[in-house]
Amino acid sequence: MELLSQLNESAVFEHAANKGFAFSSELIPPKYKLLMSIAVSAALGVEQCINTYTTVALRKGITEEEIIEALLLARFVKGTTVFSTSTAALEIIFNEGLKKRSAHNRD
Repeated sequence: MELLSQLNESAVFEHAANKGFAFSSELIPPKYKLLMSIAVSAALGVEQCINTYTTVALRKGITEEEIIEALLLARFVKGTTVFSTSTAALEIIFNEGLKKRSAHNRD
């Protein structure tokens, strides 16, 4: 953000305004928003955001265990994307296996 502020200061203000808007609603407690931010940042691989949100979370009393649990949940959810994006490959494997089994049964 520091480099961006040197290149386009208004973009940084826009980002801060968006963050303010995202965190302004009270339907989800701030603690959960921080834990979600940590998890999403981890899933997206944005190390600077993970570090920033973790530091803020610890200062606001969120425990190390809660943060670790959020990270483990992010790891699980991100891992399931491997299966969902591999559906076509799994179908190929399944169909090829059907062909081989069918050919073997005819022999």
